[in-house]
Amino acid sequence: MPDVPAEQLPFRVEYDPKTREVVLWMTYGTGPKQTTRRKTLPSLEALAIAVAGHRYEAFLQSRLANTLAQEAVTHLGADPGRLEAAVRALSGPTSTVPLGTLLHGSSTGPAGEPPAGG
Repeated sequence: MPDVPAEQLPFRVEYDPKTREVVLWMTYGTGPKQTTRRKTLPSLEALAIAVAGHRYEAFLQSRLANTLAQEAVTHLGADPGRLEAAVRALSGPTSTVPLGTLLHGSSTGPAGEPPAGG
């Protein structure tokens, strides 16, 4: 991937520690018809879905996916391996594992039993 400075990209990703949300600012168009839209990603699940939606697209979309994934790890405490598995599952048409389970692990033991000590 070519190295493009962040200030030349049509998006900006920030973390708002007060709301614990990742905020995505995207610029559309050029010149006088240029507009910027703000989208908040309030959870790790929302971020994983956004990464999956952008991961396998053209350069700018792929760069956005990588930036969002880094925000998930840095600010929301995502496990990089689990996040990658969740993104792959979201991109595959046959996955039936709930997103929360992919991102956070199973909350139950075998046959739906609560985990030991919990």
